[in-house]
Amino acid sequence: MKLLLTSAGLTNKTIADGLLVLVGKPAAETKIALIPTAAQAEEGNKDWFVGQFLKLYAFGYTWVDMVDPSMPELDWQRRLAEVDVVFVSGGNTFYLLDQWRKSGFGAWMTENLSNKVYAGVSAGAIIAAPTIEVATIEPADRNIVGITDLMGMGWVDFEVEPHCEGVRYDVIKQYAESKQKPVYAIDDAGAILVNGEDVSVLSEGRAELYGG
Repeated sequence: MKLLLTSAGLTNKTIADGLLVLVGKPAAETKIALIPTAAQAEEGNKDWFVGQFLKLYAFGYTWVDMVDPSMPELDWQRRLAEVDVVFVSGGNTFYLLDQWRKSGFGAWMTENLSNKVYAGVSAGAIIAAPTIEVATIEPADRNIVGITDLMGMGWVDFEVEPHCEGVRYDVIKQYAESKQKPVYAIDDAGAILVNGEDVSVLSEGRAELYGG
């Protein structure tokens, strides 16, 4: 299993180098599928989404397909079969989880973790955990789909809180004290890299591990 769980994507060379390690070949030879599902549920300016896309290009990833498994009649499994990296954008965590369940993408990704690199941004990182409960901490994602089952994919045995800054670290520390699983709190310069059984922090900013 090879996972790169980020706050804001490939924001620096440290994180980008981590993706190279997971993929095992040059960026120019790597095929990526960008999954925009979570972003589509958010209103307003999408400069942050465009930034995620442009950062891939900035680090040499020039083969990028955009595939949304939530689109009816789209043969997304065939298109994802040919890529090396499944790159899930940020956006609304609740909507993302709901769509993964409805489309079957969550189950498909779980079955293909042995032959794909998974890279998640924000909501795409949160969803890899046993639960997406961190998304309920104010200021929280809006639960626009009204789901009550917050069980995540469970690919890792910890939670990830992205976009951390200032007093948010204290909030997450307090949250983690009541949980059985540890919580990584990272800012937009950080990521968690999972390579088989090895878990490491990639950061050019502040990253904390609480609880557990």
